[in-house]
Amino acid sequence: MNKHKCASSRDVAKEAGVSQATVSYVLNNVEGISIKPKTREAVLNAARKLNYHPNLIAKSMRLKKSMSIGIVTDKDVSNYFFMNILEGIKDALVHRNYTMTFCFNKYLDLEEDDYVKYYNSNRIDGIIFTQSKLTDMQISYLLENNIPFVVINTNARNEVVHLVKTDMEDAIGHTIGCFADSGIKDIAYIGTNAKDSGNRRYQGYIKGLEKCGLKLDENIVYKVGGGKEETEKLMDAYFPDCKAFPAAVICDHSDIGFYMLRHAVRKGVRVPNDMTVVSIGTSPFFEYSQPAMSAIEAPLYDMGYKGCSMLFDIMDGNSDMLDDVVVLQWKLVRRESF
Repeated sequence: MNKHKCASSRDVAKEAGVSQATVSYVLNNVEGISIKPKTREAVLNAARKLNYHPNLIAKSMRLKKSMSIGIVTDKDVSNYFFMNILEGIKDALVHRNYTMTFCFNKYLDLEEDDYVKYYNSNRIDGIIFTQSKLTDMQISYLLENNIPFVVINTNARNEVVHLVKTDMEDAIGHTIGCFADSGIKDIAYIGTNAKDSGNRRYQGYIKGLEKCGLKLDENIVYKVGGGKEETEKLMDAYFPDCKAFPAAVICDHSDIGFYMLRHAVRKGVRVPNDMTVVSIGTSPFFEYSQPAMSAIEAPLYDMGYKGCSMLFDIMDGNSDMLDDVVVLQWKLVRRESF
């Protein structure tokens, strides 16, 4: 049986309807050669369709730029959080006339990963990992092979180099301070991770109380389940009537916040007159709830823009001037519920 024949530059030229020399000019980004945008796009599309990879063995031969950045994520590309980060990446790319290339496949053999193959074949100049799990082995491989990369994550557990992450502690503390300035001292907390000392949202709540000189009252810390039915049953048990509701509550997730608003309406509690509600998290539906949800939100767009800008600095040889870890702050967005 004959082995499958790998595509050649001649095949790409035939598929794109151009000369073989044009394929070489486009794929190698030869300077001084004017290529029409439509022609360039036709060549790149043909190369992708035929899965054509130029044979560049030595890393030292990477003398040209692909003008594209690889994007690696474990999330669904339609995910709201990912799309907001991607918007920031896109705007940073535009300033440098760069495009993005999505790299999806991961294998046990690192050299077979899409992002490694694309880099080695000069199809991308660097890689952004966003909301994507990276092992120590993968990070070591990237560093040892001098592959430019940045990791963007809202809650990175490993302090890798070239990392953009976020911190919500100050924003939670600021929110509690705003409650206290309004004369509210009994600030409740409700969520799936309530009373979990290892959870950073609950930790932020505890530290926020301490900063404001308030004592933790576990009687107004409410743990609920992850499912809709279980959560609503527990809310019925915690808040059987309007007198049982706290003056203010921080919900550890957007869904919990929406459940709380609905439960308050059912029990005749007016938000924000009788109770103020703030969620931790980001949702496209906050502005459409009744009342509109106040929230402590992640700087998703800024994460994407900053991460991409950092990658360009690394690619330009300025990594020594960068901080290994960049921390961006969450912020309180006040709407109608507070």
